[in-house]
Amino acid sequence: MYPKLVATDMDGTFLDDKGQFDMDRLKALLIDFREKGMYFAVASGRGLLSLEKLFDEVRDEIIFIAENGSVVQFHGEDLYEATMPKDFYLQVFDKLKTSPYMDINQLLLTGKKGCYVLDTVNPTYLSFSAHYNENIQKVADLAEIEDEIFKFTTNFTEETIEAGESWVNEHIDGVKAMTTGFASIDIVLDYVDKGVAVVELAKKLGIDMDQVMVFGDNLNDLHMMQVAGQPIAPENARPEILAVAKQVIGHHAAGSVMTYMEGLS
Repeated sequence: MYPKLVATDMDGTFLDDKGQFDMDRLKALLIDFREKGMYFAVASGRGLLSLEKLFDEVRDEIIFIAENGSVVQFHGEDLYEATMPKDFYLQVFDKLKTSPYMDINQLLLTGKKGCYVLDTVNPTYLSFSAHYNENIQKVADLAEIEDEIFKFTTNFTEETIEAGESWVNEHIDGVKAMTTGFASIDIVLDYVDKGVAVVELAKKLGIDMDQVMVFGDNLNDLHMMQVAGQPIAPENARPEILAVAKQVIGHHAAGSVMTYMEGLS
């Protein structure tokens, strides 16, 4: 039996080791999926604007689960979203400034209209962030932002990322931090993750969770893997993800997810 919804993480899963994929193969796959009545979703910590650019040629044919599950969009319509009120994200920022692990010049907020960094931003961090985010704007004060905010993203060193993530989860109410890879964490509302988004999406589409197939490799994919009936991981996934996968396939660098999806036909 074919799955009715297939959702895949991006970095370390669907994308190869250069952060790329074959658009022609995806177009052919989407035609096949459509004929079988299957939906395809990309589920990423990346921002919605970034994903729309990456999949611009097929943006009307796929579902976007962006910002680590903070927003789900299909055909330009928000099917689900969770944003932070201004007073709330300013309170979170004030608390983040007290963390011994935090560098406010390596911090980015993502919103509906763009992304925001302080004008004192670390230039290396800004350059790094530009690979994964669109329309980054510098502000003197986060209170200047006129947008609906989905999440914070910040970088740590490999040595401090676990401690930095734990500090946020222990000291700041109403949010949760999750590792996304690349020694960075996302800080989202405490009821948000890709798993919650996939469940909400399946409800909207009238699909049973047993008919949902997901691919993931990192800890921010864990709940998505746990709630889906058919969780699959590339061999490069973290041990926690491999442990819950019902099937392990080849390395993401070899395009194993695309190949596996092509084999569904």
